Amino acid sequence: MTDVGSVSTCFRTLTTLLLKPPTTIEVLPGDASIWIPDVAERSRSPFLFMENNLGVPEKELRQSYLFAVPIFSAARKAFGLHTLEVPSNHTMSSVIQDLIDSSAVLILMNPAHQTALNARKQLVVRNLISVGQELKFTAALLSSKHCCKQGELWYHRRWLLQRIYPIPSFPQGLFIDLVSDSPNFYLPPSDLSVEINLVTRACELYPRNYFGWTHRTICIQSALVPGVHFTTSDVSSKVLSKEIISVMQWIESHISDYSAAHHLKTLVRLTEDAESAFLPDNLFPVIEHALVLVRAFPEHEALWQYLRVFWDEGDVATAFVASFILPLQSTGMAEQENKSRGVQHACHFLEWRNQRLN
Repeated sequence: MTDVGSVSTCFRTLTTLLLKPPTTIEVLPGDASIWIPDVAERSRSPFLFMENNLGVPEKELRQSYLFAVPIFSAARKAFGLHTLEVPSNHTMSSVIQDLIDSSAVLILMNPAHQTALNARKQLVVRNLISVGQELKFTAALLSSKHCCKQGELWYHRRWLLQRIYPIPSFPQGLFIDLVSDSPNFYLPPSDLSVEINLVTRACELYPRNYFGWTHRTICIQSALVPGVHFTTSDVSSKVLSKEIISVMQWIESHISDYSAAHHLKTLVRLTEDAESAFLPDNLFPVIEHALVLVRAFPEHEALWQYLRVFWDEGDVATAFVASFILPLQSTGMAEQENKSRGVQHACHFLEWRNQRLN
């Protein structure tokens, strides 16, 4: 597929599929011939589209991207984002559609394409793209391993959420900020679950997904914004307890995910900020959870970091040092040249603890 007409058809077919939008998108290695052996079928569409799931061969994506670049540049120039308010004729409508189509392909190829993302923001502001439709489009993009690791795309999604769920203005003194670093939007429970599911899939696709976990943290905070949907102690307790249990279970099956441990630390801080009005004391034995995991998988550095984050000197911690860490360190002293990772982590942990105690 090299002639201009074929590439144009490829580009238009891809944009039509992208803007449905699909439930999931996957960029496939190689070209369409690998995935669609039948020539006649491949000539109709070089893309896989089954049960609203889209597969885009990398070669066809690159061709579509190169075709989209000049279209985007010309459409953006003609659109005059800084002066145009509403489309007034057929020509301008065509320009707008070109901008929508080309920016979609640019972002799929390069999810950090700020110019394309900003163009779509302007289209949303002028009601030329539905904010709900754009939210679905970003969800489709974030279902792809190729896209879900990009912080710019997660930020774009939060920008959309802010437009749907802005925090209203309150009379001075009425709004009490119980949640530090509150986000600039709020989420009702139904939409919070959508965001959590989206992040969960993204973190399965791309391990230790810092930007995905950051998005999840902000969304949890947004569900706790007081004074918006009259968050009660019971509601807050339910949100936090469910999330803490969920993340602890995640860490058990993703023991190298240090971003998840950082998110869990934020959740615990949120319970502390609530001054125990939302959660009973010691409802979640997080420190004991970290001890169990380190004992089971001492070779994983992320778990030792998890332990450091929640470390609290006390009888349980002292007993763990005496029964597990010190014997592990002694094993390493007997094997100076071939220390296991677990032994190295134990030695580093004891050095950290001694500095903390001094």
